[in-house]
Amino acid sequence: MISRIVTGLAALAAVVSLGVNALAQGAASFPDRTVRMIVAFPPGGATDIVARLVAEKLQAAWGKPVVVENLAGATGMTGTAQGVKAAPDGYTITSVVGTTTTLLASLRSKIPYDPLNDYEALALVTVFPNILVVRPGIEAKTVPELIDLLKKNPGKYTFASTGAGSSVHIAGEWFKLATKTDILHIPYTGSSPAIPAMVGGHVDMMFDTMPSVLPLTQQGQLRALGVGTLTRVAVAPDIPAIAETIPGFDVASWEGFVVPKGTPADIQKKIADTILEAMKDPAIAEKMNRVGAVPVVKGPDDFRAFMQADYDKWQRVTKETGIKLD
Repeated sequence: MISRIVTGLAALAAVVSLGVNALAQGAASFPDRTVRMIVAFPPGGATDIVARLVAEKLQAAWGKPVVVENLAGATGMTGTAQGVKAAPDGYTITSVVGTTTTLLASLRSKIPYDPLNDYEALALVTVFPNILVVRPGIEAKTVPELIDLLKKNPGKYTFASTGAGSSVHIAGEWFKLATKTDILHIPYTGSSPAIPAMVGGHVDMMFDTMPSVLPLTQQGQLRALGVGTLTRVAVAPDIPAIAETIPGFDVASWEGFVVPKGTPADIQKKIADTILEAMKDPAIAEKMNRVGAVPVVKGPDDFRAFMQADYDKWQRVTKETGIKLD
């Protein structure tokens, strides 16, 4: 009897040892094939630009392909849902932004995933100050001049967004409410189609992230009137903060990376550590700054706390403004 017990314990110990070794080998050998990175918006926008910079660094560090897949639709919910519901093995990394997580949960009664709990937070990498831009044909050169123009012409002017419920849409709605103006919302599926519409004169104004529109303002194709942060930003110090005209106006976007809930902890750590190490490279920070993305780097715990705070902010804003999408 004792012999059988000893034999059973030895077998159990062997199984546990094999399991531990398998876990260790999983992290050590990860990745051993192509990793995909889902971006829930079209190519060419701010989130896509930053995601490709990070994907390039991961590929260089791991020696395996990291392929960016743009899965746009439903204001980013389509791609985000696919990403967070993928196999929890580390081979699907998803770029998440405030729109797809902390904001939409405040605007809709139901979204196809839990906005804070259906994934494992890896790293926050950047904050995008939003800029209010107008097409060159608009007479206003400042935010006060624009407000005056809009008040004199209710319903005449339009503003584009990257989709109903996106942070840039809510920025526009908040601006309308705060200034008591009437502007028609024209939703697009992302920055890539919205910006040409602006440049082509088909829409009059827009809030969008610096990486998407700052180069065009520098080229004179669009005119920047203000940044949607409480203070001016270092990468564009000559652009006034909208809060200088509308006290408390604070709208910014951000981007981080997650993996599906249940991804092994050691693989989570390996991906997060690689991203955080990549963000130490001055070259990647310089490239991000060049297009107006402000590097703000936080690891898993701090990133989750950041998202909770952002979620709480949008809950407050949507309650105060009464903006809902259903």
